[in-house]
Amino acid sequence: MSAFLGFGTALPEHVVDAQASFAALQHFWPRLRTATAPEVATRYTVEPLENVIRNRSLGDAMRSYAEHAPRLAQLASSRALADAQLEPSDIDMVISVSCTGYLVPSLEVRLAAEMGMRADIIRLPLTELGCSGGAAALAAAHRHLAAYPHSRVLVVAVELCSLSFRPDDRSLDNLTAAMVFGDGAAAAVLGGDAGRDGLHLVHATSRLVPNSTSVLGFDLRDSGFHVVLDRRLPRLVEAALPGAVADFRAGRRIEALDFYAVHAGGPRIFDAVQSALRLDDEALAVSRQVFREVGNLSSASILFSLAALPETPGEGLAIAFGPGVTIELAHLRRGPSEDFRLVD
Repeated sequence: MSAFLGFGTALPEHVVDAQASFAALQHFWPRLRTATAPEVATRYTVEPLENVIRNRSLGDAMRSYAEHAPRLAQLASSRALADAQLEPSDIDMVISVSCTGYLVPSLEVRLAAEMGMRADIIRLPLTELGCSGGAAALAAAHRHLAAYPHSRVLVVAVELCSLSFRPDDRSLDNLTAAMVFGDGAAAAVLGGDAGRDGLHLVHATSRLVPNSTSVLGFDLRDSGFHVVLDRRLPRLVEAALPGAVADFRAGRRIEALDFYAVHAGGPRIFDAVQSALRLDDEALAVSRQVFREVGNLSSASILFSLAALPETPGEGLAIAFGPGVTIELAHLRRGPSEDFRLVD
C-alpha cells in the first residue's frame, strides 16, 4: 500500500459567485433561464471576471497560464509538504498534471528550481488526460512506490480552466463548461508506508469506455481551447460505471465500502454516479460540497475531494472521469493497518 502523507490546496484570489457568473453568462446566452442559477458553483479565477469573459488569443491565454499556474502549483505543493512534515529535498519524484496550459520546460522543472528540490529528482509531466489526470497521477505514484517503497512522491495538479472560455463560442458545450469549471491547484505527498495510520491507496485501475472518444475533451483551434462536453456524458457514466466498479471490487475482493471520493464533475455527474452505484445522499456529500465551494477543477478535483474526506476509518473508493472516456478507480483505506478487514 501507499500512504498519503500530506495534502495541500490553493485557489486564486478572484471569486466568482453563482449570481455574478450567471449574470455574465446571460450576456452571451440571453435565453438562459433563472432556474439554471443554482447549478452554477462558486468558482475562483486567476483573473477578474471581466478579463475571463473577454476575447483572447491562444498566445495570450498561455502567457497568463505561464504566470499563474506555477505560482498556484508551488503554493499547493508547499502546503502538502508542510502537512507531511517534509522538505522539498526529501522528495524523490514529482508528477505534475495539467491539461489547460502548455509549458516547456515543464511545470515540475520550475517547481524543482523554485522550491529547492534535488537535482536528481525523477520528473513525470502528465498532460492530455483531462479531468482524470489527478487520479492517473496517483496511480503512477502508487506504481513507483511499489518498486521503491522508501521514496517520497509529490503529485501536483493545477488547472486554469477559465482561460479556455471563448466568448465567440455559443455552443452548449462552452456554456456548460462556463457553469462548472474553475481554477485551482492541489497536491499530495505519498510514501510507501504500509504500516502507517491514516489514508492509504491500496490499488488503482483505469478503464476506457468504448465508442466514447468524441464525448469529452478539447478541440484545439487557432483561437484556443474549445471545450467538448457532450450532454450524453452523464448517461454514459451511469451505464458504464456499475460494471467497472463491480469488476474492480471483485478483482480486489472489496466486500463493502465505507466512504467515497468522487471527481467534482458537476451535479449531473454526481447524480449519475449516485444512481449507477445506488448510493444514498450521504455517500457523495463530501464531494458535492467540494463542487459547491470551488466548482470543477478538472484534474485537481479528485485531490480536493480526497483532502476533504473526514477521518472515517474503513474501505473507500475514489472515482474520476476524463477524456477517452476514461474511468479511474482507486481502492482506499483509512485507519491503523491492523484494523483492516481485507488483506491486499
